[in-house]
Amino acid sequence: MSASKGFKVTDSERKVRVGIAVKNLDELKKKTIDKFKLEFSPGQIAFQTTDGTIIESEEYFQTLPSQTLLIWVLAGERAATDAEILYKTIREVNEEYLNAGEKIQEFFTEKMKSKVYKLAEVLKGIDAQKTKLSAKADHPEWFDGLSTAAKTKEEYMFRRGQDRIRTYYYKTRDEIRKRKDVPASAAHSLFIELETKLKLNKYHGCYFDRADGGGDDDMKSSLCDREGTFRCQGRWDKEQCLYSPRHSINPYDSRESRIVFQTWNLDHYKERSRSIIPAVCAALRSVDSTDEDSEVDGSKVARAVKGNFKTIRNGFLDIKAIYNDLFTLNNLKLVHIVCHDKGAHVGAVAGPYLLQ
Repeated sequence: MSASKGFKVTDSERKVRVGIAVKNLDELKKKTIDKFKLEFSPGQIAFQTTDGTIIESEEYFQTLPSQTLLIWVLAGERAATDAEILYKTIREVNEEYLNAGEKIQEFFTEKMKSKVYKLAEVLKGIDAQKTKLSAKADHPEWFDGLSTAAKTKEEYMFRRGQDRIRTYYYKTRDEIRKRKDVPASAAHSLFIELETKLKLNKYHGCYFDRADGGGDDDMKSSLCDREGTFRCQGRWDKEQCLYSPRHSINPYDSRESRIVFQTWNLDHYKERSRSIIPAVCAALRSVDSTDEDSEVDGSKVARAVKGNFKTIRNGFLDIKAIYNDLFTLNNLKLVHIVCHDKGAHVGAVAGPYLLQ
């Protein structure tokens, strides 16, 4: 049985914060209902992190570090993220400044994407003299409001990179598990192999860690340079960001920049939900789950070949291709919120994830 771990729990308005020690997600729901005196059943509430990530499974919950701040919400609802709260604060506190010109007036009427863009422009004026500092002891205000045991900015950002990839893994696994037409044993085997590879690659936390900046290896290098500056890679169907100057941000600059970086998307070119998952399910339906090995031309074909393929009736399941499309920079682009297109990526087709 897992040991108890302490979390900080608050409501969507963040008026009350309670420390709760639990062993699992179900226990957290029950204790939250008790501590906050809620008239809901455990199934009616959910939790999200301050960057908006919904805690959808027990397995993901177990990866959260001790003292993480969690926000309880009604199932299906969401609370404001740190970035949205920051925007609201700047609007209210600096209203006189923001009303100073005709362009700033538009700040109050434009859609959120444009608001966040303008907010990022404001942040460029923040003193960045402490950007190169790393340790919490040297730049404590950068860590203000965080529930983390990280002692350096790089360590914290590494974990945030891991969180993004873990979220893709758990969402993909849970969505495929719900499919009644997919062989459960085949799906189980696939996700064991994907998770094993993710652990070997430390869930690609390097993507946000500037200590790994400037490398050529897509599996082990950061998306930022050695200073910590990230540059938008452009909409999914474009070769680069078309804005001039190109969207950029350095979350290592300040607490405010760190929060705004939460609005940047690690976007799939071939979409995870619309394209990758259907293609994976189609491949899994071809898996012969009755045999550990298959007989081909009188000889045994191993269940796995160098960890990349799994035997199916008509060939091999290409686990390497599935992994690359879900978790690597072969299919991921870091984009500013203005360049994030949530519409269907027509023409970006995944699969079939079968090798004959």
